[in-house]
Amino acid sequence: MDAAHVDFIPPAVYAELLSHLHKKHSTLSPTEAVACALRLWMAQSSASRSPLRGYQWKELFLPDTTCLRMTYKDIRFFAKVIDDDIVFRGHPVTPRKMAIDIAGDGRNAWRDLWVLLPDARDWTNAARLRAQIRQRLDQRPLSPAEAMNTTLNAAMLLIRHVDHQSTTIAERRLPKHRRQSDLLDDDH
Repeated sequence: MDAAHVDFIPPAVYAELLSHLHKKHSTLSPTEAVACALRLWMAQSSASRSPLRGYQWKELFLPDTTCLRMTYKDIRFFAKVIDDDIVFRGHPVTPRKMAIDIAGDGRNAWRDLWVLLPDARDWTNAARLRAQIRQRLDQRPLSPAEAMNTTLNAAMLLIRHVDHQSTTIAERRLPKHRRQSDLLDDDH
């Protein structure tokens, strides 16, 4: 890389690159290393912008390449998420349709299907995955509007309670609830 081609690289970074190439005994020239790094960076940034493919099953998202399994009468049946569809026996199906095709009507797909997510090692029951997602959603912080609504409801409840308490205290002091001996005479 000659001086005409390194104007866009800060001198300190260029020195680090030369040192790194030398330590690693790389056969790449600095120009080739910069070109490889730029190509890799561009590929990663364009790949990260591509939409995530998969099947949305109510609150459970099954990414592309997720496997589904159902065991019925000691026979295991498998399906796979391809793009945006669950493919079972060569046809796109819903989880319920898969369970019905295997075992007939009256099956609960959440209970009967097991899921192997792309980065997972173990199969997990779909109902358990759904419960985990619901638990995470319950633990998420409230939005400002939800927090204001909760606070307003609590304030209204307190106001009703205080109003009730003040009404009952005033009613206890009315003459009909007082003993005759407790009343003071208005003799001036």
